[in-house]
Amino acid sequence: MKKIIILLIFLLFSFAGNSQTKKLLGTCSVNNLKQEPFSGWYTSGLNEYQPNTEVLGQLRKQNLNKITFKVFFGSWCGDSKRELPRMSKIFNELSVPEKNIQWIALDDSITFYKQSPQHEEKGLSIFRVPTFIVYEKNVEIGRIVEFPVETLERDLLKILNHQPYESNYKSFPVISSCLNKGILNDVNISARGLAEQLHSKVIHEGELNACGYVLLAQGKTQEAIAVFRINVNLFPSSANCFDSLGEAYATIGQKEKSIQAYERAQALDPKNENVKMQLMKLKGG
Repeated sequence: MKKIIILLIFLLFSFAGNSQTKKLLGTCSVNNLKQEPFSGWYTSGLNEYQPNTEVLGQLRKQNLNKITFKVFFGSWCGDSKRELPRMSKIFNELSVPEKNIQWIALDDSITFYKQSPQHEEKGLSIFRVPTFIVYEKNVEIGRIVEFPVETLERDLLKILNHQPYESNYKSFPVISSCLNKGILNDVNISARGLAEQLHSKVIHEGELNACGYVLLAQGKTQEAIAVFRINVNLFPSSANCFDSLGEAYATIGQKEKSIQAYERAQALDPKNENVKMQLMKLKGG
């Protein structure tokens, strides 16, 4: 009986674990979102959201036949669970053809953080999800990142009308530009200088921290280190920022620099157990 009970407990936890970790990956469709375990949040979000009818009327006047969308999201992500059904409701109200929308589900694992199996996100600087990219004749004309600046429909209208529009996380376009120009891969990069450029654009330390981990998962280690260095210049009192920098240096075997970063993190947060453990490993203790 004891063995049976243990087996039942094991199966129960195995099922719970699988149900919690099941996720969509890669190119998918709305039909996938209508299936369990995603249908709960997708259907309720779809039914509850009521787009502004006046703004919808203005959107309907747009020539949507030449507009296409790429929707990057995480079925594991709270922001995606909130915004994805809302945008889907807008697509439905505007009768956007399904062929004009590409839905791409990204991973949240350490190895493939915010990547899809086919890497549709490659070269598109997807650092936060959801990201809704709007294309006109296959040229990007704007994107909504993680949550709208005003509302989804108002943001979309500005983008389609080619009005001035900046999505959330204003630092990302700067980082993307630096990536494309190879600046972040330059060993002589001035992290302090770039931090000065980004000072007015970065609201929270988590912004560039998330960006750095995306680059790290993509194998762009030098670029990730550059971003983490910029972040510690922006937030010199953050133990978490130095922790991330230490992790990045350790990834490429720069032991001394990793120790220096972790020691700074420890000075800022002496009770951080992860930092203590990493320092012990690096110092061979």
